[in-house]
Amino acid sequence: MQFGRQLTPDEFWTHVDETDAQLRSTYAPTYAYGLVRWPGFSMVTEWDFGGQTRVLSYARAMPAVIPPSPRADEDPAAVSGFATGGRGDGTADERGGDDAATLASLEARLTESGTRAAAEGATAASAATAALADPFDVHVHWRTGDSRAVVDRLRHRENLLQARTTSWYRPVSPTEHLPDRIVDLKVDGRREPFEVWVRGAVWWAATTLGGRTLAVVARDVPFEDVALLRVTDIEPYIDGRRLWLRRMRGEA
Repeated sequence: MQFGRQLTPDEFWTHVDETDAQLRSTYAPTYAYGLVRWPGFSMVTEWDFGGQTRVLSYARAMPAVIPPSPRADEDPAAVSGFATGGRGDGTADERGGDDAATLASLEARLTESGTRAAAEGATAASAATAALADPFDVHVHWRTGDSRAVVDRLRHRENLLQARTTSWYRPVSPTEHLPDRIVDLKVDGRREPFEVWVRGAVWWAATTLGGRTLAVVARDVPFEDVALLRVTDIEPYIDGRRLWLRRMRGEA
């Protein structure tokens, strides 16, 4: 669905209600994984209704803005096929494969269909936080696909985001697919071994559970502070998303 005009507030929230209802109806039996404890803000940031992608994200405070995810055509080195084709409301379109269902492009959607205040607020927030590639401290991914391939895409995404705000670009080396270490993280109360890649303050960890990949992306968060559990109640994360939407639209 594409909109050729600005949506009224009622129309916008009706559309959000519809996508939230579809998420609820398709959430089980795939569910998602999240952090056992987090003192700050959390929300659902990516999903697709087919169950291939579930991502819950955590920040110390509600982000003022979420940068749109990089597209493959932004990659100066044309490394791999990571692309985001989401419409920004958590629904996928035909362009982005299993990464299409992303909320990170919601800012552009709000500029199209939100109020003038929302568009101006998003633009101001983008300018004020241009140097911040990712406002979240932790992302927990529950995805189909090989765990190392998932991490490669997530690291590539980080590289592209950094390239937007710096004058250099460093493609991921072919040898960097090898993990730096193995770390045990608690998953549903049990210790599970995760392959871990560390680059400065950011680390990526991934393991395979039941044929799916459980991956964590964290920034300035110690390994010992991360414990995971299966999330069967998505409502708090939907509520977080709606709160963020209201802030972005200037309604909160």
